[in-house]
Amino acid sequence: MTLAQQTVSRIAGWLPESRWFADKSAALERIAVQESIPLSATGLALTLLDVRTSGQGEARYVAPIDLESASDAAFSAGFAGWLIETVLGGHSIAGRQGRLVGHAIGKTSLAAGSAVAVRPLGGDASNSSMLVARDGLRLAVKLLRRCRPGVQPEVELGEFFAHQTSWTGTPRLLGWLEYADDDPATSSTALAVIHAFAEGCVSGWDRLVELVARSGLDGPDRPRILGIVAALGRLTGEMHEALGSRPDIPAFAPAVVPRADRLSASRRMQDHARRVFVRAQASLPRLAKDVAERLDRVVSDQDGLLGSLAMLTALEEPGMAIRVHGDFHLGQVLVSADDQGMLALDFEGEPGRPLDERRAKVAAAKDVAGMCRSLDYLLRHVARTTGGLWRADDLQLLETCYLDAYREIAASACWWPADAETAARLLAIYRLDKAIYELAYELDNRPDWVEVPLAALEQACSRA
Repeated sequence: MTLAQQTVSRIAGWLPESRWFADKSAALERIAVQESIPLSATGLALTLLDVRTSGQGEARYVAPIDLESASDAAFSAGFAGWLIETVLGGHSIAGRQGRLVGHAIGKTSLAAGSAVAVRPLGGDASNSSMLVARDGLRLAVKLLRRCRPGVQPEVELGEFFAHQTSWTGTPRLLGWLEYADDDPATSSTALAVIHAFAEGCVSGWDRLVELVARSGLDGPDRPRILGIVAALGRLTGEMHEALGSRPDIPAFAPAVVPRADRLSASRRMQDHARRVFVRAQASLPRLAKDVAERLDRVVSDQDGLLGSLAMLTALEEPGMAIRVHGDFHLGQVLVSADDQGMLALDFEGEPGRPLDERRAKVAAAKDVAGMCRSLDYLLRHVARTTGGLWRADDLQLLETCYLDAYREIAASACWWPADAETAARLLAIYRLDKAIYELAYELDNRPDWVEVPLAALEQACSRA
């Protein structure tokens, strides 16, 4: 079974509308099949698609394709069953130009021919996640849609947590699927990961949206809300403690950041910001008039924002750099039914950034800023959906609760600035960098949400 050209043309009909497709605002110019590997007797093929658009150039995606209907079969029992058998069994399957290779951590027994049940999980934007049940096992499976050769942080960090630390604040990695090109000069590409499923949990986003929408921060749920936010702070601190705990492992050893490296990091932030502002300018005609006018003013005032990012170089003793989560927000946290348990997940970093950037050691403030931005999103989402008001005092309360709990762990750590003013300035820089990243994401995927990062950028402009 091969993927015929007429099938590719049918894929082109649904691919740009897929939530995980990264360049929805640009014209689709070409789809080429780099590899298509039939999956035993399922009627499916795991396909690597090289996609060119007018916006971001060429990118590679993975899609399990139903060869009869040409539809995406990611959530089918056939694909899920094949995937867990291949990964947990450590199997290898040859394609035309490479191989699919399953890597298992430990041993997991699967009975031959047993039934598989699949349920989509969450609202993934860049990937496709599902709960797969088989033989009494319940597994969290994630298909990494955007394919980039190289070391995948989620695999690397999952192995690190499982083998090199005692931290139990994340679901255990059970295995992963990779595509290994026959060309030895080409790095392998992680396509999917399998973790233990955390029973009875909901995302931190869902739990807090429910509580804040029900009674706000002045109502009877206030102690429960603040308790969850404080637990988030402790979870963040414990995560960073684990990530900085192995100075004997070069890839994870905390590192002093010379001024030259901070200068390079600052320039990357500024270059990224300039690219986003160019895209923002081009997007103005398709935004609501009031939002477009506000965004236009921010773009016109970008020099002040770029100057704020440049301040990273001037900071004295900003703490050592460590490996971080890289895309930390309320949707990346699971909360137990009684609010007593909490887990961090999805350690792949921001999907829009290159792998080497996601694997770099940076300031722990990157994760802390990401969670602070997520708390702002939480309050603005509730205000939008309930007709209430966003209040700066509410955000200040949540951030203070979160940061106070985090500092209980981070205060004496080598990876957090000893000076409170330096820590605040570092956090402000990473908050701004995150808001700019959010702006790019919302412009491409959710134009109705542009005003959330826009409001943060307007505040940053007023302080610049």
